[in-house]
Parts: sequence; structure tokens; C-alpha cells
Amino acid sequence: MTKIKQLALWILIFAFTCASFTSAKAEQTFDANSNIRVLIEVNDYKLSKYEPKKGVYLGAYVYQDTLINGDMKKFNELTGKKDASFFIYVGYGSPFPQKWIDELKKVGAAAHIAFEPNNGLDEVKDDEYLRSFAKKLNEAGIPVFLRFASEMNGDWTAYSGDPKKYIEKWRLVHDVMEEEAPNVMMVWTVFTFPQSNILSYYPGDDYVDWVGVNIYNVIYHNGNINLRADQEDPLELLDYVYDTLSERKPIQISEFGATHYTITDGKYYENFAIEKITRMYKGLKTKYPRVKSIFYFDVNNLVNAPAGRRINNYAITDNERILKTYSNLISDPYFLSDVGPNLEGTANNEFMVVKDGILVLNGKTFVSSAVLQKYMKARVFGIQKTIN
Repeated sequence: MTKIKQLALWILIFAFTCASFTSAKAEQTFDANSNIRVLIEVNDYKLSKYEPKKGVYLGAYVYQDTLINGDMKKFNELTGKKDASFFIYVGYGSPFPQKWIDELKKVGAAAHIAFEPNNGLDEVKDDEYLRSFAKKLNEAGIPVFLRFASEMNGDWTAYSGDPKKYIEKWRLVHDVMEEEAPNVMMVWTVFTFPQSNILSYYPGDDYVDWVGVNIYNVIYHNGNINLRADQEDPLELLDYVYDTLSERKPIQISEFGATHYTITDGKYYENFAIEKITRMYKGLKTKYPRVKSIFYFDVNNLVNAPAGRRINNYAITDNERILKTYSNLISDPYFLSDVGPNLEGTANNEFMVVKDGILVLNGKTFVSSAVLQKYMKARVFGIQKTIN
């Protein structure tokens, strides 16, 4: 007697067979310290404003590096490579940083401004101040990353706690910049944690050009000797933002720093800083292709942070071994020294991380038919088999 049985609808396909499809291919990346990540190449992604086709814009914060007097040219010389961008903090309502812009242009770098409404969101209005600020950004004649009201997910900012008002003000700033300063990229940046409220502040894809995240590796959280943090992996601190939003927007690590001295226990942690910096910069190239810019926080906060936050030294210019490590890492041509032309809207092949529909079995990685349908637009059919 013949029996017809329907085989399982969920068909598992070995990940590397994806390479046989003309529309996409799959790769798996892994190392000894992390789980396998499966990346699938899509060919219909549209580049965001000033997003590079490949590689990472190299950037830093050196404005408060007292060892080099905030000299951007000197920093480039010490690290052995030109930075594509540098950043500065500007409190909302403060004068336009024209002198800094002029110095920035001398080293051929794009601007990155952390624009912070430190007196609360109510001061943000469509008025002469904001319009004038936007016009001056346009007159600068260079690409500008505008990181408005970042780290809003943390209760330490003056603009947290009201996602609805935050989104309203973000959209207002976005619309003014769109009208007055087409060279501006709106960068929506969060801190690595808390994560639970991050998406409640997201203004929407139409109002965001880049998504950023600030990441710091410290020995202790908040200077509390009972809150050890040295086990934290900088790449794992990136994962939530990356896995949640990188399909939609290029990712920027707006600030990254690793301490090599903390007053919490009065000890030096040179090897710790070298390990974390190496982990981050190597990992971006091999595992996180959607990260398109990174800014190192080159500051000794023991001297330059506000009172109450003088806990860690993140500077790389005051330590020969750390500086050499950093210089060797960024010498890779994958780290870009110039912000290229604006190719916004151009189709580009991009590797996207596959979050669901993955099975690792006996050392082999499989992806589901749903993954093929989503990323490769492939049609997958059920199979019938006659069993006698």
C-alpha cells in the first residue's frame, strides 16, 4: 500500500550553499571568544547620507587632550594616520564653534558635533538660534555628523524621561537641518544600557540618517568597587543596537574608550585597555560590517571630566604601548581617512546579520527557508515524497 506523507515545511539549508544563488551569499564569522554570527549579503540596500560603500570612517575626540592641547594635526601625527572626522560637544544655546570648524577644515576632516540640550527639551524650538546654527553648518561646506541629544536612554541626561517630547524635538531639529543644511547627517545615539527603553526614543527611519552607540570599557561601573565590569566585551556591548537597527541604518560608534587607570582602586590597567581596544577594532572588520564610523575618546577624565566623574583615564597619547597598539590597528586600510562623496540612495551590497532562523548542528551552520525568503527574495517550496 502506498502512503503519501508531507515532509516538514521548515527546510534547513546549509548556510554555505547560499553562495550558489546569484542574488546573495552567506558567510559565518566566529572566533574563540564569541558565538557564530551568520551574515547574508543583500544587493538591494540603499546607502544612507555619506555612508561609505565599505569600511569605517576613522574618528576621535581630542578636544580635551591636554597633552596635545587638543591639536588634531598632532593626534594624526602621533597615531600615524589621518582621521576622517573629529568631534566636539556643544551645549544647545551655546555659540556656534566657528574656531573649531576652521581648525577642523585645516586637517581635512568632517565635523561631528554632540549637540546637547542640557537645560531640557523645552529650549529646543524652531527659532533664530536653531536656524542660524543650521545655516552656519551648511556654510562650513563639509559633511557634519550632528549627534543631537544623545544618551537619552540614561537618566543622567536632562532630556530623558519623556520619549514623546524627545521624538517631537528630534523631528523638529531634523526638519530644520533638512531645510537649511543638507550636508548634515542626523545621528541618533544611545548609551549601551539601559536597553529596555531604547526603542521608545527612536524618532523613525525617515528622521534618522545614522544610528550611534556610546561604548566604554571600565574596570568598575560608576566608580563603585563592588560593581566589577572588566569582564564586559566591547563587541557584546555593541550587539543590541547592531542587531536591532543595522539592517535599516549604518551604525556609528559615536564614542569608544577603554580605561588604563582608575582612581576606584588606584591601579593601572594597561593590558586591559590594549585587550579591549584590539577586540573592538579587529572585531569591526571581521564581524560588524554595518559599523561605518568609530570615534575614540582620547581623554584623561581624571583631569578633564566634570566633578564627580573624574574616575578613568581613556587617553592613548600618554601611554606608549597603548598608542602603538592603536596605531597598528588603524593602519589597516579598512579604516578610512576621508569622508567620501554623498552616495545616498545608491544600491549597495551589504552583509546583514541573521538573527533568527539559524541552527548550529554538529559544527555546521544552517539557515531556514524564511531567511532565504527575507534576505534573498528566494521562493522556497515544500517537497512531497512517495513512501512505499
